[in-house]
Amino acid sequence: MQNLNLFVSAGEASGDLHAAEVIHFLKEYLPENCTLKAWGMGGQKLKECEIELIQDSSEMGIIGIADIIKNLGFLYKLEQNLIAQIRERKPDIALLVDYPGLNLRLAKAIKKYVPFCKVVFYIAPQVWAWNKNRIKKLPFLIDRLLTILPFEEDLHKTAGTSTRFVGNPSAWSMQNLHPATRAQILTACNLNPEHKVIGIFPGSRKREIDYMLPTLLQSAKQLKEKNPDLQFVLVRANTIKQEQIQKYISKTGFQPIIETSEKNHYLLKAVDIAWLTSGTVTLEASCTETPLILGYKEYPLFFKGYLFLRQIDKIGLPNIIANEFICPELLQDDCIPEKWVAITQEWLNSPEKLENIKQTLRQKVKEPLTTEVNPAANVAYEILMINQINKISQENQIHMRQQAHNNSKKTKQEISQKGIIYN
Repeated sequence: MQNLNLFVSAGEASGDLHAAEVIHFLKEYLPENCTLKAWGMGGQKLKECEIELIQDSSEMGIIGIADIIKNLGFLYKLEQNLIAQIRERKPDIALLVDYPGLNLRLAKAIKKYVPFCKVVFYIAPQVWAWNKNRIKKLPFLIDRLLTILPFEEDLHKTAGTSTRFVGNPSAWSMQNLHPATRAQILTACNLNPEHKVIGIFPGSRKREIDYMLPTLLQSAKQLKEKNPDLQFVLVRANTIKQEQIQKYISKTGFQPIIETSEKNHYLLKAVDIAWLTSGTVTLEASCTETPLILGYKEYPLFFKGYLFLRQIDKIGLPNIIANEFICPELLQDDCIPEKWVAITQEWLNSPEKLENIKQTLRQKVKEPLTTEVNPAANVAYEILMINQINKISQENQIHMRQQAHNNSKKTKQEISQKGIIYN
């Protein structure tokens, strides 16, 4: 009976979800003569997979530079505890999911203290966006890098890291939605399928709501005055309380229909135009071929820091993948109602423009991201293959050491028989 001793590190809700899907496929694919012993850091999804959690990541809730500075002591103790457990338990494989700040330091510790452990990193650090020097370090820290953006594979291979594009989880989710028509989706949300619908997706973090939602609601109010039949639906993430949304609705005096994130993917598919805060949701909208405008606002000092550190001129993932501005980016001082209204009004007045955007999204974003196999299944397969090769390699090393020991012992005996003193 063989064991797969797997350390898992997933530091955010999205990483927890992706890691849990990998565990699901690992259990499905695991050979009959092998048992899985998985443990590490994760949240509710990994807990449901019956993984032994030595740190619950859902308790962390650390977002942005300010939160990191405030929680330096906690993060240091967390890192040291994880490293101590790694040294004691000596995993065969480490599955590190996203969260590069901590996970790359864990990879370094693993290479130092448990050199036979193979490091599999799922969802590559965005070295193309900032901290470009990291790319030179990855070949020494990571045994297999599994990327979710197609252009990352060649980028990291060129730098010397063993890399494979396994598919994009967001694209896979959108690709495998249960069938539903636009009319069915909108009717279920008390919207009239006969009229145009704008979807407002203000983000899943409190800071995003505070900075973005007032602008989006003011934009919607102005656009509604010009287009009385136009409908608006606002999707509230589970991480955002209704009171926080309602506070800004009361201030602007504009009341959209509000839906929770359970209908998020379906509404992305059904709305005519999506207003989005930059993030993964922009990829999801692209994979439904929904024309989108993305915006982002931040505390001015933090935004200046971002401008100083960034290495590319785009913030939206669809634009980065296509390497062109398919969707407008309204950032900081440009994120004002006048610009949201002007762009949306132009699109509403031009069905040809909307159709061209849909076609470009399909060809330059959706199709490159589309895969026939669930990305998590590909990751599970990689882990099992690496583990098998690693076990064979370790057995060969043990055999070779034993052979060397036997040969040395035999040589000593032969020398002794010839009367030569051997020290």
